Amino acid sequence: MKRILLLCFALAAVVLCAGCIVSAPPAKAAPVSITPPCLKLMLPEVIYAVPGIESNIYFENILDSATPNAYAFEVKCPRGTHGNSRWFWTPDKSDAGKSFDLEVRVFNDYGRVLTGKAKVVVASEPADYKRSFTLALLAASGVNSQYPQHLLNVMREAGFVNYTPVGNHSGGGRPVVKGGTAHDGYGGFSWGSFLNRWSYAAEELPQVQNEAEREQMRALGVVNLPKKSAYRLRSPLLKIVNGKKVLDIPGWFKKINNGKAPDFIVIQLGGNDMFGAMADTLDAKRKIAISNARTLLAELRKHAPGTVIGVATSPCGCGQDGFGANYKSAQSKYQYRRNIQSYNRALAALIRELKDPGIKLIPLHQSIDPDGSYIRRRYPVHARSKEKVFRDSNALHPTREGGYQLGDAIYCWLRKELEK
Repeated sequence: MKRILLLCFALAAVVLCAGCIVSAPPAKAAPVSITPPCLKLMLPEVIYAVPGIESNIYFENILDSATPNAYAFEVKCPRGTHGNSRWFWTPDKSDAGKSFDLEVRVFNDYGRVLTGKAKVVVASEPADYKRSFTLALLAASGVNSQYPQHLLNVMREAGFVNYTPVGNHSGGGRPVVKGGTAHDGYGGFSWGSFLNRWSYAAEELPQVQNEAEREQMRALGVVNLPKKSAYRLRSPLLKIVNGKKVLDIPGWFKKINNGKAPDFIVIQLGGNDMFGAMADTLDAKRKIAISNARTLLAELRKHAPGTVIGVATSPCGCGQDGFGANYKSAQSKYQYRRNIQSYNRALAALIRELKDPGIKLIPLHQSIDPDGSYIRRRYPVHARSKEKVFRDSNALHPTREGGYQLGDAIYCWLRKELEK
């Protein structure tokens, strides 16, 4: 009987222990991130605003994703309107001199994946509308959207009667007219172009009488280019000394501003630096672009110690139809956007690293509508259809109104600087 009782107690103990094992809480699993590793947000630290001018944040332009439309956005800000594809706001006079916190939250089906914060800063009334100042612009073909002219127009409308843009031409190589716009914008130019480009048009060779000079021209590069485009052959920041290219920033100042450094220099580059990058060459191209930016900014600062230099981020372009129209299958919207957003983040990091209070980042990329501000034309729906629809026809070049958005972004930044 005792043996039976002992056996029952033993069996009960085993069952009890087994129950303990079964009912024990499972070990905690390591948290799983719901944020894809490549997903990044390029929200500027400051959004500049001016009473009477619309400021924009287009969500597609600030999210580095192959599928930006797969994400939901929330904007928290005491001012402005959160629309389907953007946040937008036009301050009034009562907002002048104020600033507001803005937060962008990004969600997928599993929850919040990214958060970005910015300060919306509204320019106050400038101390002196009659202040005399000059502005030089180094840029690429985006100037053909007329944003330099728009910047001049809004400055005049605001009452800045002594604002003077300076540069070597007024657009397309045309001469500068007193009271008109001026800049150094050249189609196809990059940071490296301003540091290194020096070539000759083939038609210039017959004009040279000295054979040694002709050989020198050939060594530097001869390009078959229409006469009207010859102004793009040589960087305005270079000169030739003993057959070699030499940076000549003072010489540039002499040509455009009577030898004086401009009060402001705005640089809007990056698209051509990064255009051809693919997944395996993106890092290398970005490093070259940022290295060239560092070199040029250092040279400008050396010769213009008191100049305020604004460096603009680069827009991301329009939809795939525009890329297909221009480049067939050689470059895609996805890859180009990834290139540019990578560049914009690196550019912002460079400006922070330099710690120069006179070199500022101008947030431009978020300001332009990727769906409605680029050149379009009518295309057949397909080869068998008589119906035509409007589609993007130019990947990187805005319409005139898109250029106005770029000009507004530069103007808002400049107005903040003119408070001082």
